[in-house]
Amino acid sequence: MARAKAQPKKPASTAHPAAKSKVHAAPPQRPAHGAFVWNELMTHDAEAAKAFYSKTLGWHFEPMAMEDGATYWIIKMGDYMSGGIFPMAGPNFEKMPDQWVSYIGVDDVDARLKKAVAHLLPFLEAEKKA
Repeated sequence: MARAKAQPKKPASTAHPAAKSKVHAAPPQRPAHGAFVWNELMTHDAEAAKAFYSKTLGWHFEPMAMEDGATYWIIKMGDYMSGGIFPMAGPNFEKMPDQWVSYIGVDDVDARLKKAVAHLLPFLEAEKKA
């Protein structure tokens, strides 16, 4: 009986998991430390933003009720949730520009906070002296 030839291994893809199929598979449950894990558009005109990104990128949106009665919009590509749209309404947001905000995952929040504070202290002290 002849043995089948071993096929060479294909290199692992470095593409984002959502780029692998039309269904857009979800990324791993626990993102890598230091990876961007969520992107949020804070905007005064959620409807215009939804229309723009729907037409240009093919995103669709799932509504999620917020405590204040407003609607937060989950950005989706297939079943993959890639971010959100936060409607900036009311006097607290009048002077704030529309902006994208990114969130980064960390392996240990407490430990990373201690490191961040330790690295920021010299800068804060220098600001006090200036």
